[in-house]
Order: sequence, then C-alpha cells, then structure tokens
Amino acid sequence: MRVPCSSFFYHPSEENMADKKVSVTDMLAQVQSWYSEAINFRNDGYTQEHYRQNILAMHARLKDIVGAIEMSTDRMQESDKGIEATKPEARSYRNDPRTVYTEDE
Repeated sequence: MRVPCSSFFYHPSEENMADKKVSVTDMLAQVQSWYSEAINFRNDGYTQEHYRQNILAMHARLKDIVGAIEMSTDRMQESDKGIEATKPEARSYRNDPRTVYTEDE
C-alpha cells in the first residue's frame, strides 16, 4: 500500500526507484555538498566525519567500478599466434603513470 506524500511517515525511498534517474550533474552536486559539509568548521567533528565517510565510501565504490571497467575493456587482437589482449599502453591515449620508468643517470 502506497503512502500519500502528505503523510507524516512518507519516505522518498518508498518511491519506485526504477523511475528515478539521477544525472551526473546531480551526483557531482551531492558530492560537492558533502565536501562542503566535511570541511565546514561550524560542524562538529562527528558531522564532519559523517560527510568524510560518505565521500570515502563513494570513492571506494567508484574505484572498484573503474577498475572493473578497465579490466573488461581489454581489447582482443588477432595475430599469427592467435588472439591475444592488447597492452594497456596501446589502448590508452596517454602513458600510464604507473608504468612510466625513467633511466638512472
């Protein structure tokens, strides 16, 4: 049974979430709001920590998602040896800073 919006007990999570789409702009605005609250000196330490934890949780989840995307988008190429994955450097438009080495003088 759906609760009308004017009810005291109405909660937005009871809406049909399949119909609710959040834009990237809205997500970035939310993270910026969390950041503003996390560094606001008027908030006590518990409140600041709450917003820091929100940001860190978002960061950890996005880091996992980006890592999964990078692994799943390894392209395959055909060669005389059969099919093999391309090197990360061949897929990227820039050098990966984790694999750039400088020669010692």
